[in-house]
Amino acid sequence: MTEPVSERRRARHVTVFLDVDGVLNSFPVPRRRFFLEGRRKARAWNFELHFRPKVVKWLEKLARTRFVDIVWLSTWSYRCSTEIEPKLGFTGHYEVLPMPDDTFNRYAGDPHRWWKARAVEDWMASHPGDRIVWIDDDLAAPVTRAYFADTYQNRLLMIAPRFVYGLGEEHFRQIHDFTYPRPADTPRVDAEPMTGPPAAAGSSAAGSTAACSATHGPSLAEAPAGPDPRVASRQGESRT
Repeated sequence: MTEPVSERRRARHVTVFLDVDGVLNSFPVPRRRFFLEGRRKARAWNFELHFRPKVVKWLEKLARTRFVDIVWLSTWSYRCSTEIEPKLGFTGHYEVLPMPDDTFNRYAGDPHRWWKARAVEDWMASHPGDRIVWIDDDLAAPVTRAYFADTYQNRLLMIAPRFVYGLGEEHFRQIHDFTYPRPADTPRVDAEPMTGPPAAAGSSAAGSTAACSATHGPSLAEAPAGPDPRVASRQGESRT
């Protein structure tokens, strides 16, 4: 039988809600910086992505060595599992909170209408006391950022990378300061796997718990998913 999760372990546990575009993917990255940052190209769902394999490795090391679970919170929705994970070289498979409609990030500046904001609030309400790290470039929106900073304070760490750079070293330093290292001899009992450069750093504080359910929302075939519309528009511009 699985050993019950202790209160101490539960208090140390953090869920990382992870976006894709503007966090892992920054398209297009100028040629010189592309090579200086060790970026790679990937083709996912007919879109070209520019990403740093180092960042993918950092994220998975975070999950291995800290009391952390990763949950996808992106307009790519279930395609985070079918496209992003294999194309960007993730070795793990992570939970998904699916986009429930076709609003994408149109309401990112309104914490009461943005689908991601509602998803995070629902999570916080159903996991009282848990802490999360929320990584999304749209968290730079002043009203949304202020609302979550005031409402959740030390339960929530917000990381808002600049779209053109994505997640970098300075952000991982913040996450490390917020999370706790996992003792080398402590097995994970709470995991349930399914199947740089300048940036606008996060502020407040953090939060989460075990794994999140992806049972709400449309099926993969019905899910209105895909990259942030900014990516599609930039790709269109790059081809003209």
